[in-house]
Amino acid sequence: MYKKGIMSRKIKGMVASPGIRIGKAYIFKGARIYIPKYTIKSNEVDKEIKRFEEALKKTKHEIKSIQEQIASSLSNDMADIFSSHLMVLEDPQIEEKTRETIKNEKRNVEWVLNDIGLELINSLKSIEDDYLRERIIDISDIQKRLIGNLQKTDTASLADLEKEVIVFAKDLTPSDTAMMNKNFVLAFVTDKGGRTSHTAIMARALEIPAIVGTFIGTTLVKDGDLVIVDATHGEIIVNPSQDQIEEYTQYQEELRLLDLELEKLTHLPSTTLDDTDIFIYGNIEIPDEMKVIKDHGAQGIGLFRTEFLFLGQSLPDEETQFNEYRKVVEFFDPLPVTIRTLDVGGDKIYSYTNDYKERNPFLGSRAIRFSLENEPLFRTQIRAILRASRFGTVQIMFPFVSTVEEIIRSKDIIHQTMEDLRKEGIPFDEKIPIGIMIEVPSAVINADILARHSDFFSVGTNDLVQYVLAVDRISERIAYLYNPVNLSVLRFLKQIVAIAEECSTPISICGEMAGEPKYTMLLIGLGFRHFSMSSAYMYQVKRIIRSVTTTACEELVDELMQMELTHNIESRITEIIQEQFPWLSI
Repeated sequence: MYKKGIMSRKIKGMVASPGIRIGKAYIFKGARIYIPKYTIKSNEVDKEIKRFEEALKKTKHEIKSIQEQIASSLSNDMADIFSSHLMVLEDPQIEEKTRETIKNEKRNVEWVLNDIGLELINSLKSIEDDYLRERIIDISDIQKRLIGNLQKTDTASLADLEKEVIVFAKDLTPSDTAMMNKNFVLAFVTDKGGRTSHTAIMARALEIPAIVGTFIGTTLVKDGDLVIVDATHGEIIVNPSQDQIEEYTQYQEELRLLDLELEKLTHLPSTTLDDTDIFIYGNIEIPDEMKVIKDHGAQGIGLFRTEFLFLGQSLPDEETQFNEYRKVVEFFDPLPVTIRTLDVGGDKIYSYTNDYKERNPFLGSRAIRFSLENEPLFRTQIRAILRASRFGTVQIMFPFVSTVEEIIRSKDIIHQTMEDLRKEGIPFDEKIPIGIMIEVPSAVINADILARHSDFFSVGTNDLVQYVLAVDRISERIAYLYNPVNLSVLRFLKQIVAIAEECSTPISICGEMAGEPKYTMLLIGLGFRHFSMSSAYMYQVKRIIRSVTTTACEELVDELMQMELTHNIESRITEIIQEQFPWLSI
């Protein structure tokens, strides 16, 4: 409980998995790995290589055991996270490089492996994309496990917990998360990481509240400190006052009761009070999230990100991709599944980038540009998606389309691939819808032309806000400028909806903005009727939809459009939400 004389403090971070928890802090330092550095004699080389081979064998065995445990306790999809670990361990180039370096440089294996690991990590550090940059922790996980087995040291494990705690760590590897004793981990907080790290994905699957990216959180907490983890607002309160404890205990109970109440909405229609149908779809990063999405009443998948397939040392073949897509498509059949083609940059695909470094990844070869530059890769993905389309309702979506030429060329490749499949006698959906993401100003400006070549639009607000405002959304120095309710953004959103309606082109919104309950009225008022989001706030969004009229939402937008300052727009939205939905925490 609260101790008199101790000042409480707040730590800010990013919500990776929502929830409220109160408990004692446990500082997890993980395995303490010491890297000995020494040279060996010629007659010791074979012995050193044998040490490496034995540690490698043991590490593979451990990871396969973790996979089996995760497959039985969670699912095969979550266990597949560790497939990338095995791919690295089984990479013949890394094995050969390790052996050759030991032979040629006469250095001990720990030293050699550490250097190889650092080389891989440094190659990822310059990457702008959050999702791929966070693969650094996977490389680090493998490196620590291998070196730990070489030294035969006992490693600290969250599996050994014997009482309820809130785990604080500089970072947690997927192995740490997979092996933690779920009965005793109330929540976890890390200095590093983001929403797309494997650890964050597993936290959501395990439904453990988590806050990541606190930078110095572990330095502000001691073992045994009482803490409140508010993974709705991204705050941690250390040594809270009695009033704060009581406030959050009540808040925790209110959220529990609210969740129970909102669950009743699962199978009710998302229709406004004046009978306007709003459709709610889910965004998924990996197939394992599909059950949670469906259990929340989603009417299909509006954004299936496929990047998770391309993170290993080798690219996924057609069969691997086909099986993953088919799994999701069959699960949701007859509901629609919109599969987005690869949305990464050329500097992020290992097999294509041994020496390549993108000077400006945000404006360089990324998404559809990269796919068109690498047709064999693109055609393989298109074939896999088309083959999966026979097992349900599938839509293909191209990311980051900025020119009319890109959509025309992309569709030509699809039609050529369709012809190949016909010749081979492989069935697919002949009328599969093909659409694009609206993420850059040029796509909004030329939307009427793009509509002639697209079956649907999906607005990606994350990038659209970034490019409209010329703000790097992961830059801390100018983060205050990144705001989706800036008037210029609202004008662009209104414009794209108007063009879509004029061209009779279906339009949805799939960026983070769609899943923020405080923006639901705004988006309805702007004309959006199809929302795609993560499961976290799906119930809250549906409740708001069922509590408002379209007319009231449109009147709100008319009012906001008369304002010039972002602060005033945001304040008015907050005021309206607090008046009409006091249960909603914003």
